[in-house]
Amino acid sequence: MIDPFTALSIAAGAVSNIQSLISAGRDATQAMSKFAGAYADINYAAEKAQNPPWWKFGGSAEEEAMNIFAAQKKVQQMKKDVETIIGYTYGHDGLEEYKETIRRVRKQRQETEYRRVEIKEAVILWSVGIAASICAVAILVAAVYFIGKARGNW
Repeated sequence: MIDPFTALSIAAGAVSNIQSLISAGRDATQAMSKFAGAYADINYAAEKAQNPPWWKFGGSAEEEAMNIFAAQKKVQQMKKDVETIIGYTYGHDGLEEYKETIRRVRKQRQETEYRRVEIKEAVILWSVGIAASICAVAILVAAVYFIGKARGNW
């Protein structure tokens, strides 16, 4: 997953590419897919920001929320612009095909990229938990050993 600012710049580039391709009468499917991916990334970042992991450090939560909110509003306006352009150029059927592309890309990202990020976060959390447990057991064993040695049991 990429950060909202990068996704927003990708979306802006894709929108301008869509506009130029459609005005030239060429196929804009790849640019639409790129925009759909950036749109999905921004929405996923907003979803993750509502329930951040406890181990995430750095930066203020308010600043991150504001950045994501601003990116969401900008990309929503871009989406309306793209839908307007597609609706005028390709009609209702083209607009429905575009919306289906958005749904397909969102589902694909959910199944692949976002799932990979979630698995990576889970592995990190489990690794930290296991390491903390091992350290706690080692400290407990060392404490018992030194207490026993001080009492003359060992």
